[in-house]
Amino acid sequence: MKTQSGFTLVEVLLALAVLSLAMIALGQTLGASAVAYRNIDDTRLAYMVAADKLVEMQTFQLWPENGEQDDRVKYGEREWWVQTKISDGPYPDTRRVDIDVGPLIDDEERGLAYSLASLIGKPAAAMNNQNNPGG
Repeated sequence: MKTQSGFTLVEVLLALAVLSLAMIALGQTLGASAVAYRNIDDTRLAYMVAADKLVEMQTFQLWPENGEQDDRVKYGEREWWVQTKISDGPYPDTRRVDIDVGPLIDDEERGLAYSLASLIGKPAAAMNNQNNPGG
């Protein structure tokens, strides 16, 4: 009688089980990577929205009043909610600016993606008007 070499049915099934477990683990890793990439991209875009808002406040040289302001901004083919909080700064003639940004999906706020805090100083024109009210 001639002996045949090869794999038994049990060995083949065991190999398939190991291969399927490896494929499941790979699929979960790829899914987690896609979610992480999306979160990083959301954070990056939200940072850009917050930084643009802060630069806008500095460029227009306006002395903002204390309080809160809610806006909607379109940036990078997406809509974002922006909440700006202005309060007195720790030093004379400064304001603390807190800017929170998150994505808007179907007109609903979907959590905070980035928060930016900064100090701005009173613009020179506002300081000159304060020191020289008559002229």
